[in-house]
Amino acid sequence: MPRYRWEVVFLLWCAYALHQADKQIYAVVLRPLQADLHLSGAEAGSVATLFTLIVAALSPLAGALGDRFPRHRIVTLAVSLWSLGTLLTGFTGGFALLLFTRALLTGGPEAFYPPVSHALLAGHHTRTRALAISIHQTAQYSGPILSGLLAGWIAQRQGWRLGFVWFGVAGLLLSLILAWRLRDAGPLEAPPAFFAGFRESLRLPAVRRIGLAFAAVLFVSVGYNTWVPALFGKQYGLTLAEAGFYTALAGNGAALVGALTGGFVSDGLAARGRSRFDLQCASLVLATPFLVWLGAAPTLATALAALAGIGFFRGIYEGTLAVSLYDFVAPAHRASAAALVLLVANLLAAPSAAILGYIGDRAPLQPALAGLAVFFPLAAAILYSARRLPLKEPTS
Repeated sequence: MPRYRWEVVFLLWCAYALHQADKQIYAVVLRPLQADLHLSGAEAGSVATLFTLIVAALSPLAGALGDRFPRHRIVTLAVSLWSLGTLLTGFTGGFALLLFTRALLTGGPEAFYPPVSHALLAGHHTRTRALAISIHQTAQYSGPILSGLLAGWIAQRQGWRLGFVWFGVAGLLLSLILAWRLRDAGPLEAPPAFFAGFRESLRLPAVRRIGLAFAAVLFVSVGYNTWVPALFGKQYGLTLAEAGFYTALAGNGAALVGALTGGFVSDGLAARGRSRFDLQCASLVLATPFLVWLGAAPTLATALAALAGIGFFRGIYEGTLAVSLYDFVAPAHRASAAALVLLVANLLAAPSAAILGYIGDRAPLQPALAGLAVFFPLAAAILYSARRLPLKEPTS
């Protein structure tokens, strides 16, 4: 059903946009939330760190379930459960309860979405896989733009809690639509043992290197996504809505363009027998000076330009991440392979937000942001070392 495979892209795009919007709400309303709950910078950052650790811890289970059970049902259940956690975060009254609702109730179900949804999407697309995944990837950037505008606007007028409530309700409604329309491409060829796909993926050098490279990139993303809206609001005198929207639009709007660009270019490289890693390495190297620039930007305009540069090249890398992974793994192990990459990446990147929060309690954050730039060329070097590894299936 050619038309339905693109309906799947649309449905998963909506779910992923909500997934990313939900993650960004916390950063957008961090200033009033931190003041209302009397949190230090280290405590506020630790919420994002625990969120990331929980995602890492549950990734193996997500992959194993995604290779054995109907993926469309797992996606639908994940959307409904994280939306419930988001809604309940709007009623939290202290640090401990915030850790529970935000990190556990929201972060737990969100761990199941990326590995399972990408595998579901890959099952519906073969020759158009990179294009479909790159289109889906644009939701990662559209969601935070929406969240940056709406959550900030709602917080200014109705308080920081209502943003969580409204986004939670929207997710519960979306889960009903997914239950009605979303379906798998066909029956799964389940591995013989529960974690067989995870163990098989762990044996592949390409999968391990993709995970380590993504960890370096995610260390940067977790840190600056958590703190940049609050930093911009404080440094440039922006309102919540302005800080959330401007930073999301500059960084994620450019990343959206980068993801679409990367999908087309990556398929072209693969068709000519070139490694998709060539494009990813180049994009990460080119993103590095923009991250240094962000840490030293003297004006709002230059800081937003730096965010846009980071976003565009990060989008090229992230838009081709899943499809490059699937070139090395069997279809039956796709969810497990993605889960392994997420486990490694989230586990190693989790301390970033708490570390920056600790630094922010004691010193300006801008030099610390600039220091994160070392992780982009590190990721590029790891990927470059994987260029000649054998593929599992044709990339055309």
